[in-house]
Amino acid sequence: MSASGGGRKAASTSSADLVDLLARAVGAVREAAAFALDPGEELRVEAKAHRNDLVTQVDRGAEERIVRRLEATGIPIHGEEAHRVEDFETYRGRVWVLDPIDGTLNYVSTHRDWAISLALVDDGVPVVAVVADPVAGRLYTAVRGRGARVEPLTEGAAGAVGAAPRVLETVEDLPLSEGMVIAHYQLTQDAGIGRAIEASRGMRCYGAAALEMTEVAAGGAVVYAQPRLQPWDVAAAALLCTETGVVLTRMDGAPFDVRRAGSLLVGTPAAHAEVLEYLSPDRC
Repeated sequence: MSASGGGRKAASTSSADLVDLLARAVGAVREAAAFALDPGEELRVEAKAHRNDLVTQVDRGAEERIVRRLEATGIPIHGEEAHRVEDFETYRGRVWVLDPIDGTLNYVSTHRDWAISLALVDDGVPVVAVVADPVAGRLYTAVRGRGARVEPLTEGAAGAVGAAPRVLETVEDLPLSEGMVIAHYQLTQDAGIGRAIEASRGMRCYGAAALEMTEVAAGGAVVYAQPRLQPWDVAAAALLCTETGVVLTRMDGAPFDVRRAGSLLVGTPAAHAEVLEYLSPDRC
């Protein structure tokens, strides 16, 4: 399914509208997460572009559940599996950007470190975000200009660890030497990233961009770097990051536009600047 209208300008979204749209998005993601945690049948796994680029009937089923829940908003959906907005790179207006299972390889193999990522993007700017970590039972949300928060994924989970909703505070501006770097394994061959990792407290790689970016937004790491990501990988977590004071650019320091695939460098202001220095051609 596709939606046309590259260059079209949709109606503006008021603050009250955003709160209502967030509630709809949260309901849709909660339904999809419940289904993904217990689909009721054996997984049927297929490869897409290459042997490690997997999709299952759960990816598709989660996307369809979210699409149905959001249909009443009248806003087109740009999703990983079956829904596309034509000319999304230049699209002006509101679009839901969805990754129904971010980290399908993890979902299939380790059964953890996968997420559901949903954002409302307006003129290329994320304005509403929902990131679910179903295995951990956490739901991260944000509205542009209103901050970010984390709460239990399951409503009424009063007995859950960390059940009380809480605001994600502005991240502490830690340097590389005081935190972890999350990076794709391919980047370990890059001399600049190698030096940055050596300057940090170590490297981790989880395999789900939305969760890795959220880790930085929540203060668990100071940098996340990836050589190539798609809009649905990053749209929601990008808002979590900006609402907590995290800096996002391309790995060469160029401005980040969520509508375009490409590299991503995320970090506290101090650590981000340090990594850019390590990546500078003058240092290579």
